[in-house]
Amino acid sequence: MKPTSIVSLIIAVLLVIVGLVTCFIAQNMAQDNGEFLFAEERNNDLVQTVDLSDSEISKIELIVENAEINIIGRSESSYIEFINFRENYYALSATNRVLSFDEIPDLLSMLKFWENGFSFKGMRYILNFKDEPDEDRAKVVNIYLSTDYDMKIFDLKADNCTINIQNMTSPADYNIITDNVVINTSVLRTTSAFSINTDKDSKPASSVTLNMKTALISNLNINAVNLELTAESFRCNGSASLKYETGTVDLKTLRQLDDMYLHITSVSGTIDLDGKYVQSPYISTNSENAANIFKIETQNGEVRMQSSASQESSSN
Repeated sequence: MKPTSIVSLIIAVLLVIVGLVTCFIAQNMAQDNGEFLFAEERNNDLVQTVDLSDSEISKIELIVENAEINIIGRSESSYIEFINFRENYYALSATNRVLSFDEIPDLLSMLKFWENGFSFKGMRYILNFKDEPDEDRAKVVNIYLSTDYDMKIFDLKADNCTINIQNMTSPADYNIITDNVVINTSVLRTTSAFSINTDKDSKPASSVTLNMKTALISNLNINAVNLELTAESFRCNGSASLKYETGTVDLKTLRQLDDMYLHITSVSGTIDLDGKYVQSPYISTNSENAANIFKIETQNGEVRMQSSASQESSSN
């Protein structure tokens, strides 16, 4: 071996040793300060925590599959937990007020190839010797937000996921791209839009189940093959557009149906408005004075809408 090759080899070995030592020292220092370079082991789960209390993050982007996503408002502090995601298989970054989490499906996708070379996620992931979570452990994303935290956009790409939203009263925009999703909301209030598969490049979701208790939304937009939508106390202050082939839309609205411009079509399903069946297409006659526009298009789906006044009269 040539002397230059020996010198190069020695330098390379020294750099690796220095990298190892630096990584372990940094990990210990971070843990002493209550921070973790790697996920924290907690009750047999691996939890990666991101503190938002002193950040200016205004948009959260998630790309996940087969997981549960919880968005919880009115919390004491603001932070995010990523539970039981394999550390070597996701990218997590926070730049330009955007926090991005991208679940990476395989080892090859960890490498990003460019014209002049490639990069990888970093040595600290290679040096993480902890066992990865079992595949049967539930993957969970918990987003906790305090009342004074100003989150503007949730951009979620979530296939085969369950999304739970509770006590969210901020004027955030919810944009969800999915193939199959179950969404449960307790209290959801936003002066912006709640949209599912309505981007121009997205195809209709295969299956959407949306269960809402109290929901006050400016704009509701859903495009799905099968849609099961129920709302116990619902109000749309702007416009709504629901497109689906099969399923049921069952809305109990805080607004009177006479105060809404309704345009509903169902080829072979039924349309029930305040307990009365109407023919398709149904177009209300008070469009000029309507407080909001509600458009529903379905092939074989059912439509049931009931105003709060009719609910009270039927219960007496």
